Order: sequence, then structure tokens, then C-alpha cells
Amino acid sequence: MTERHEPALVLAVGGGLAAVRTDAGEERIAKFAGRLDRRPVAGDRVQLFIEADEGGRIDVIEPRSTELRRQQRMRSEGERAMKEQVLAVNAECVLIVASIADPPLRRGLIDRILVAAWRGGMEPLLAITKADLTGRAEQDPELVLADYRAIGVAGVVIDVRTEAGADAVRELIRGRTTAVVGHSGVGKSTLVNALTAGGQTTGAIHELSGRGRHTTTTATWLDMPGGGALIDLPGLRSFSLAGITPADLARAFGDVAEASEQCRFSDCRHVGDDGCAVERLVDPARLASYRKLLIELQEG
Repeated sequence: MTERHEPALVLAVGGGLAAVRTDAGEERIAKFAGRLDRRPVAGDRVQLFIEADEGGRIDVIEPRSTELRRQQRMRSEGERAMKEQVLAVNAECVLIVASIADPPLRRGLIDRILVAAWRGGMEPLLAITKADLTGRAEQDPELVLADYRAIGVAGVVIDVRTEAGADAVRELIRGRTTAVVGHSGVGKSTLVNALTAGGQTTGAIHELSGRGRHTTTTATWLDMPGGGALIDLPGLRSFSLAGITPADLARAFGDVAEASEQCRFSDCRHVGDDGCAVERLVDPARLASYRKLLIELQEG
């Protein structure tokens, strides 16, 4: 077999290897060329160099249309440091999965991912799970959805154990490429299984796992029956924003920006000043989340 380059899709990454699928449908395990200026992630389009029966080598990572990023805390020489991490690329939307109870819904985490999604060029969507536990919840899930719909975020309240729940999410993502993200324990894996009809991984991903590359800790590309795909991210413990400006924050908190136009003073800080309309018009949980993120940006 002669040497050749072929376009391919990255399915998963582990260590210094990637599971890829060529446009001809052939799956391989590929190494990274030493000259790459960044690490490939699930969803990347690449140029794969193939020689004889070798698995292949990723020589080029094509420009990305979208990126979902966060700051990741690292340990370096005994000191804590923050490093930017690209979680998924080339997805059209981000499905944020959050349970209404057990664990309780965390608006702060949702808001952080919203900001990152908009900043990265992806449409954020919201699926609130465990609808059967609404009676034990601290918040009414329909009211939560209404708050987010008011700022342009579509969403559904579902029970992931039912086909109706999976159907509602299928309609929400409508066959697009969707990064799926959420806190551990919210039912994300159950939902992903339902959306992919249990077809969780491909042969190349299984091979990568068999080499001890721990693909369960990285994003994984999964095809959906009938069209579309998921980029399934591991359960998150936290989400720190990367590369975010106050303007990005204002877009995600349009309700705060709109209410601020009615403030008594143009330079109102929205921290309890006399005549602050934001205090009166914005949901307290949303306002608290906004203030916390704004402080992080100012201190960062």
C-alpha cells in the first residue's frame, strides 16, 4: 500500500494517540505528529498520513468552527496553576444536562457553561432531568426553564428513563452535532445511551481503551441513529471560564443587562446601590451567579 493522506474525524483521544475515522469509513489508531501546534480532541477534522499497514499519523488539524473551553487546575512544580482546556470542537450546540434533585440543580454551573458555549460559537440547550423528583426539588423546573427561555435558551424537563424523555431531547437537538455536558450523577450517561440506541463506542475507541489510554476521562464522538452525533464529555465537577470578557458575560446575562437600563445611575454597580433596578427585576439566583462570575473576571 502506498503512502497517502486522507481526511479524517477524531473520535476520541487518550495519551498520545487518537481513535479516528477516515471519510471513507475506515477506523484507525493514530499518533500525533511532533509539529502539531495543539492537541486534537473529539470532533476535530484532521489530515491523516497513512503508510503501509500502520495506524496513521495526524499531520494537520483543520481550523475549528466552534470550541468549548474551560480553565483546568493543574499542578506544576508543587504549585497550583490554571491551564486552558479545549473539551470539544466543531459541535453546533451544547446540551447542558442538569437534574432538578439528587444532585440539586446548580444554576452557577449552568451559567458558566452558557457563557462558554456562546463564547465558543455553540448554541446552548438545557435538559433538566429527574422530573419524577420535582416534589423534592428546591426549585420548580418549569420556572427554571422559563428563566432560561427568557434569554434565548431552549430546554426540556424530562425523565431520562422514558422514551418520551429521549424523544424530547432528540427534537431539541434535531440531528445536529451536540456536545453533551453535565455534573456527575444527573443521568447524562442514561440519556446518551438512549439517544445512541446503546451504540456507545466504535471499534477504534475500544481499541484505544484496550491500550490503557483511559478514554473514559476524555470526550468521545458517538453517532446517532437517523443522523447527527454526540460528543459525550465526562461528568464535570467544576467549570472555570477560559478567555471570557465582560462583554461575553453580558451576552449570557441579557436579563441583567436589560434590567440595568432602568437603574437610577448609569454607573450603577448592581451590588445593592440605591435605585438599582437589577435588584428588583432579576431573579436572585441569576443575579448571584452573575456577580460571582463578574468578580472572577475582575480578579483574574
